[in-house]
Amino acid sequence: MALVATTVFAGTASALPLVWDVSRDDGGTGTAFTGVAGVTVLTTASGVELTCDSATAAGTANLGVGVSNPIATLPPGSTQFNECTGPFGLTFTVAHQGTWALNGGTYASGVTTGQITNIDADISGPFCEATVTGAVNATFTNSSNALAVLPAQTLTVSYVDPANDCLGLITQGEAAGFSGTFVITPGLTVVGR
Repeated sequence: MALVATTVFAGTASALPLVWDVSRDDGGTGTAFTGVAGVTVLTTASGVELTCDSATAAGTANLGVGVSNPIATLPPGSTQFNECTGPFGLTFTVAHQGTWALNGGTYASGVTTGQITNIDADISGPFCEATVTGAVNATFTNSSNALAVLPAQTLTVSYVDPANDCLGLITQGEAAGFSGTFVITPGLTVVGR
């Protein structure tokens, strides 16, 4: 799978919101939500693409009026990436480590822009052991309940096993970007103010 803003979108954005109003579209009070994505892609600075056919995420929303960041959290192991492959037939799994946080930054016209922070993910498979850490830029659109992770290369390949170096495709210390869109259920409305 995730909003502190680093991207300014076309149109007028409000000043940096200090608080958020977060509610479920169905009026419920449960804080759990799930997200489902189609294809997701991790792209390294050298142009290597690691692709997963689908992904899911399960998190907890910080419901309320005037709440501070994070808007939501994704606990350890709450994301799953399926059928993941890379060049030369490389196959791998992804293990979600630690709690990832969705932090809002700016808000305009029903769209919250920010980041998913504290990302720590282990990539493992035959011939490949690596770790990717950092934060990704993202938007959440109220009308579509879509959490879109933007492909800017704001992640870092923080570790590559020298004896299992992913066929030399991934270099420790290089930047990487992740992209994918998760549709959130139950639907949420996020308003920054």
